Amino acid sequence: MAREYLYLASSAILGGYVLWTAAETYFRWAHDSHLTSSHAHACPILAALVFLPALVMYNKARYLLKMRARGCGAVPAYPHTDPVFGSDWVRTSLARQRDHGLLEWWGALFAELGRTWWFKTPMGWVLMTDEPANVKAILATDFDDFPVAGPRRDVMLPILGPDAIFASNGETWQRARALMRPTFVRNQIADLRCFERHVGNLMERIPRDGSPVDLQALLYMMTMDSATDFMFGHSTNMLTEPSSEARDFTSTCEYITTRSALRTRLGLLAFLDDDKKWHDGIVTIHRFCDRYVERLRDERTAAAAVGEEKADDPERGYVFLNEMMGRPGTTPEYIRAQVLSMILAGRDTTASTLSALFWVLARDGRVMRRLRGEVDVLQGRKPSWEEMKDMKYLNMVLKEVLRLYPTVTTMSRCSARDTTLPKGGGPDGKAPVFVPKDTPVRWSVYHLHRRKDLYGEDADEFRPERWEEMRPAWDYIPFGGGPRICIGQQFALTQMSYFVVRVLQTFKDISPKDDRPLQQTLGITTKLPNDVLLSFTPA
Repeated sequence: MAREYLYLASSAILGGYVLWTAAETYFRWAHDSHLTSSHAHACPILAALVFLPALVMYNKARYLLKMRARGCGAVPAYPHTDPVFGSDWVRTSLARQRDHGLLEWWGALFAELGRTWWFKTPMGWVLMTDEPANVKAILATDFDDFPVAGPRRDVMLPILGPDAIFASNGETWQRARALMRPTFVRNQIADLRCFERHVGNLMERIPRDGSPVDLQALLYMMTMDSATDFMFGHSTNMLTEPSSEARDFTSTCEYITTRSALRTRLGLLAFLDDDKKWHDGIVTIHRFCDRYVERLRDERTAAAAVGEEKADDPERGYVFLNEMMGRPGTTPEYIRAQVLSMILAGRDTTASTLSALFWVLARDGRVMRRLRGEVDVLQGRKPSWEEMKDMKYLNMVLKEVLRLYPTVTTMSRCSARDTTLPKGGGPDGKAPVFVPKDTPVRWSVYHLHRRKDLYGEDADEFRPERWEEMRPAWDYIPFGGGPRICIGQQFALTQMSYFVVRVLQTFKDISPKDDRPLQQTLGITTKLPNDVLLSFTPA
């Protein structure tokens, strides 16, 4: 007998007992009589105990029937000690996160269970995959089946609001993306004045006597400065003379993103994390953004009162807030949602990537020498956007660091309806996978990028030369893919390219001052838990 029919029969028997016991109990209490002559066997305690198994077996039967109707295969599951609530998964995940071994643990599970597998959490079953065909289906071919939903969105909603580009779907998301797309056109990205200001400020903070400096800390300051400068037209100036408000905003952003990652993992249990600092922090960052929106609105109102237009600063270049303020239907709350989305995304991702890159470059003389050879062609002149686009080895280096150390190691969606994914089912993992409605689906960019069957036996090694021949598709997704591909992709690559070129022009040698391994800790984005201690020798 097929398992689904066995489950269905068992659930019917147990469920029937539960319903009969409930009816007998009601008649005894309400009418002081019995429904049947077998009333002595009606035990409410026993009925309560078998209710959950009956429900589990019914859901299993229902899942298997739908799975077979769609021609899908069974998918392996994590070997839970608590398959009901998944508390063992939560405990192990939090423990591995604390010792920065979460990615390694997941890697072992991919090796043991296959490319696609289930695990249980208190909020339900979650499907994990690193299969390119499945990623393509989620992000592109079956895009409408997998909207942004679930715990990750629930946690971000209080921070960004329902209209934010990262938290919305459908027409709301389409409108946000259409409004923001002009921000990242070529002529805006190619204007390097904003980058130069803040790269220069960072390099001023690097000791010239060879003393060690934590480059990662400086990078997070620089990217916050450049992000707020680009967004508001006013920088936090964390590298130079930050105000107390700027310090509060920066530290609060750091805390909120870190804490939000924990709340995402807790899922439905996030309400247990009643963190006043997190809630107060949301108020702090909202107030910081609102102040700049209100200032610009007041300036424009004052200029209009005397029949003038507020003049933009010609030395500053493009300012996102100036453009958004003039768009129809953009309320202060709507503008804040998009600004915060860009700041939180742009700051952390760029700083994390550059931190990992310079950790590697300081230890890999071969790559550094070839990269310097390409940069030296400029003869110390500041690069243009076109020149950086033509630096083939620099672009390969950036591709490789984004492959090995993606800033967003995992992403997720939630199925909007009963649907399927192309691969992962059956004994060989090649059959389709049935995904019930409201199922969270997570894919690991980190493990997809390190698959030896896709990238070769040296997949775990930093070798930019692999990109001389490789033309990847859905097996390389550092910026996502499909309609929701990262809108700021070229902006981030330009900022990273410019930083690398200017640092190599300014310093002739970069040496590591720490022998700890490169580890990654997972938040909303990835960060190196240890300092990136380096010494720099001026050119």
